[in-house]
Amino acid sequence: MAGRVTLDDIAQRVGVSKTLVSLVLNGKAERYGISKQTCDRVFVAVHELNYRPNQTARSLRTGKTRTIGLVVSDISNAFYANLAREFEDLATAQGYSVFICSTDEDVEKEKSLITMLRNRQVDGLVVSSSQDKTDWLNAINDGGTPLVLIDRHLGNNTLSAVVGANRKGGRMLARHLVEQGFQNPLVIGLSTNHISSVAERIEGFVEVFKNENLEYAVHEVGFHSVQSDVVNLLNGIEAKRFKPDCLFAVNNNIATAVLQYLSAKNVKVPNELGLVCFDDMPYFSIIKPSVTAVEQPIAKICSKAFGILQELMETGSNSKTTGVVEIPVKVKIRESSMLKSN
Repeated sequence: MAGRVTLDDIAQRVGVSKTLVSLVLNGKAERYGISKQTCDRVFVAVHELNYRPNQTARSLRTGKTRTIGLVVSDISNAFYANLAREFEDLATAQGYSVFICSTDEDVEKEKSLITMLRNRQVDGLVVSSSQDKTDWLNAINDGGTPLVLIDRHLGNNTLSAVVGANRKGGRMLARHLVEQGFQNPLVIGLSTNHISSVAERIEGFVEVFKNENLEYAVHEVGFHSVQSDVVNLLNGIEAKRFKPDCLFAVNNNIATAVLQYLSAKNVKVPNELGLVCFDDMPYFSIIKPSVTAVEQPIAKICSKAFGILQELMETGSNSKTTGVVEIPVKVKIRESSMLKSN
């Protein structure tokens, strides 16, 4: 058949109306009582005629593009790579395509990417935002593009957000260290400590040591210079008054840099220096010593965020907010923090 195949062509092949074909292809056959036999005939015709829907025409007709923008800080980070894949799989199963963008923790780049995605008329946005104020993102949401935050939030009374239980995870790591006899942790955070996920991990962690009247220190490394900053920080420990007996890395990139440093210096973990981390990695369980880490339930986080966004996109209720939804995390206790035998 020459030219583009249309719904009329399929309808003529099957001997039904164009409307019936449209209902079948849009998943509405059961709602309108269309038999399975008729649906099968429609799908056979679709295959035989090699029908491809005209997405541009459909978008003009429905006002929907069936696309979603996913904006994260760094797609090369294993956590966000896994999150992006999980979210894409969820969206694809519901007939959506996903544009995935990285901000590099640059607020202006984040705004530029979100503006680009809106110009492409995405139906909704899921954002792991680097911003510390709500005004700009609220305006996007209120302006007709539903927006859900993921991994980070900007407060309970603003946009809907789905996050791991960061503060609780930090507390669990700290309690474990105290139980193992560690007393003086060095927390290695990021220059983006204002971001809720990083801030809450640190707050939960140091809260435990404060309550135990134990000394601790918090230092930041740059988002773009993690490797070199970790080396400089740990090289300078000997010259400082504070001597840590354990380290808390607030994300997996920092933990990887720490492990490389400790290996190069032949530091014995955990006997000379304990180590715990937020964000588990597959290799943490197989290296020696294996690394204690918080495991975030990426699949559950993505499922909840997608569910909230889908409801907003379908109902158009942009002003509706679920507040901050926290998903429980787990601590995987391994050799890097075990001074005492089980």
